[in-house]
Amino acid sequence: MKTEWMGKGAGRYLMWGLVAAVVVLAGVFVWAYVDYDPDSAGESASLEGCNVVGITVHGCILTYAPAADEGASEVPEGCDAMTVSEEVMNVLDRASMEEDIRIVLLDIDSPGGQPQAAVEIESALKASGIPSVAWIRGYGNSAAYWVASAADTIIASKESDIGSIGVTASYLDNAKQNADQGLTYNSISTGKYKDAGSPDKSLTADERALLEKSNRTTLENFIGTIATNRELSIEKVRALADGSSWLGEEALSLGLIDKLGTYPEVLALLRERLQEEPVICWQ
Repeated sequence: MKTEWMGKGAGRYLMWGLVAAVVVLAGVFVWAYVDYDPDSAGESASLEGCNVVGITVHGCILTYAPAADEGASEVPEGCDAMTVSEEVMNVLDRASMEEDIRIVLLDIDSPGGQPQAAVEIESALKASGIPSVAWIRGYGNSAAYWVASAADTIIASKESDIGSIGVTASYLDNAKQNADQGLTYNSISTGKYKDAGSPDKSLTADERALLEKSNRTTLENFIGTIATNRELSIEKVRALADGSSWLGEEALSLGLIDKLGTYPEVLALLRERLQEEPVICWQ
């Protein structure tokens, strides 16, 4: 039976709640020194002539891109787009070898994804040694907020949705439906927990306890990371770690972001940091 990508076993995900949102924004900005078109960049877009490398963090954050039949990466079911940590790491590695690249700009609009992928991007961003700005647009939640927290400065609009510090391993249990269809799940596994989280069987009490323990461990790592990156107390972050999120102004008051603004304010911030006009190469 086909399942959502988040529900294949009990993988841990840092995800925003399942809410559908459509936001339509109209506006025209004309800047002689930069053309905002991140979707036009290829995987190996040149960094020549630029002082800022722009990296999009959109959709579900994964460690690698699932393969598609035609050879192109296939967006997993349940994701409108995806960000692959191994690709982001490659961009940051190239940027670190370019003397002219002085700032990394993360364009973030994501509900979250795999904690492993967030850790990889966070580590690569810090290892690059390049000052960084995270620009949260629609959503910067869960694994996406983990990534954003690694930046030196986080800017978001009043209507950005930010936070959702929490972990989920939730999935569909098909056991009853299988039974109604006359299907029987036969477990032939070594080890008590080897097939824990299979969607074709219900969890035992011991299996649930094991998966909840893993979630709690990841949550503590998440809390510790945000506390360190945002220079907040563990106690404050733990109090915020209930999976909820906040709009921009409240996120600012809580210390989760540094500034309010949209693209013009991002450009002004880059200009201030660079002391020259920003020229962005989008990857």
